[in-house]
Amino acid sequence: MLLRLDNRFAGLRHDALAGSLIVAAFVVAALFIGFVIATGRPIPIMLAVGAIVGVALLNALPLVIWIVLVGVLLVSGPVTMFVPALEKAGWLFSLLGFYLTGAAILYAAVGRERFARPPPAFVIIAVLFFVTGLLSIAHSDGPLMEGIRAIKRYYQYFGLLFVLAAVPFAAATVRRWWGFLVLLACLQFPMALYQRVVLVPAREGMPNVEAIDIIVGTLEGSLKGGGSNGALALLLITALAYLLAAYRDGVLPMRRLLLLGTLVTLPLMLGEVKLIIVLIPLAFAAANFDLIRANLFRFVSSTLSALALLAALGWGYLLINTQPGESVGRIVEATIAYNFGDVGYFGFGLNRTSVYPYWLEHQRLSDPVGIVFGHGLGSSFDALGEPDAGHMDQAHRGMHIGLTAVSAVLWDQGLVGLLLLVGMHGAAAMSALRLMRSARPGPDRAFCRALFALTSMLILMLLYDSAPISLPSQQLLAALCLGLIAWRWRRSNRIENP
Repeated sequence: MLLRLDNRFAGLRHDALAGSLIVAAFVVAALFIGFVIATGRPIPIMLAVGAIVGVALLNALPLVIWIVLVGVLLVSGPVTMFVPALEKAGWLFSLLGFYLTGAAILYAAVGRERFARPPPAFVIIAVLFFVTGLLSIAHSDGPLMEGIRAIKRYYQYFGLLFVLAAVPFAAATVRRWWGFLVLLACLQFPMALYQRVVLVPAREGMPNVEAIDIIVGTLEGSLKGGGSNGALALLLITALAYLLAAYRDGVLPMRRLLLLGTLVTLPLMLGEVKLIIVLIPLAFAAANFDLIRANLFRFVSSTLSALALLAALGWGYLLINTQPGESVGRIVEATIAYNFGDVGYFGFGLNRTSVYPYWLEHQRLSDPVGIVFGHGLGSSFDALGEPDAGHMDQAHRGMHIGLTAVSAVLWDQGLVGLLLLVGMHGAAAMSALRLMRSARPGPDRAFCRALFALTSMLILMLLYDSAPISLPSQQLLAALCLGLIAWRWRRSNRIENP
């Protein structure tokens, strides 16, 4: 009898125990929910109903991803801009982002359909970055709510990365998501034009407000503050890189390239994101990286010609956005001063380069935990966009120590967190490069080229501002990009060495 029992255990699926535990958990949860409903209290009942709906959505993960994509990139921005009272409605999409994290964990445990290949290294690094961030709250000297709020800001859309890396979605479904992203970029021009013609003049003269920052298309923006114009630039340049790659691979005819490329490029000329002068050549160099190895001389000569043209366009771009009484030369001098000089980014405090020596100067060997593991999640967030500043920001009040994502992570999670953040993006870029080199000519290779271009820009954005760890639209673009790389990687049968 014992032998027969042994054989039965040996014949069980490897995930049978996990499945049994989940069934048992559902039974206990059902009893608990029945008890909650019996109490007649509305708030616990709504929470219980939400849990039931969440379980039901486990069978509709593509729908959840659609809700998140459309909600963050198309709905949340205009609603927040024109109906500020509904600002918290965006939290719904953040909750769905965390829901996707749970769904990814559950699918990795008991999902039936599996990828043939293991996940790429950057997914593991992303998990470590997530976990170390949570653990940093334990040794933080700040209040608990500081860390809890920071969890939402840092990791609200990591779930999209995880679920794309865990669930083998159909290629047709993924193509629709990518198509939506490109289509969304092509639809930004009407909204950006309205913002330039109507909203920018309305904001002129407001104290501590850059009127031009409201040109954000359908992404986040405030009539009384800044906007996500950097994220808009990422979206538009990625779409432009994809269109050019599709043309190069014979997928897109010239006539359609000119039409769609114009629609994507015009919003870039309406706003004032000076970084596009760097992002555009970076994205195009990444998308055409194979030309560097195939014909270096041709690539260099083409690049120099493109840079000359870009310099002329950049000069024209600055002329368009020059205010009365200003000169292009003065704008260039001011830009250099608050990025690389001694002038603070906001006119006081630190700037994008001085934040790093400032962090180093204020580290003490007597506090090795702070150097290696940081001072806790959320410790560096300032009060410009937060109801309560982080405890380290209060200790360095007015300096804006969390001005960039890199500086914020240094204060919050130390050198370990910084290595994980940079390693995650760097490893993702290398994976995208290998995919680009091994992809089949046609739509697949154009897709991989665009992903490599976007990952290259995301690395630079870590040094630009704190949006990678605080702005929903940019975080969603990053999570979608890394998730698509992981999905495409795990579907690959062969990867060539770069």
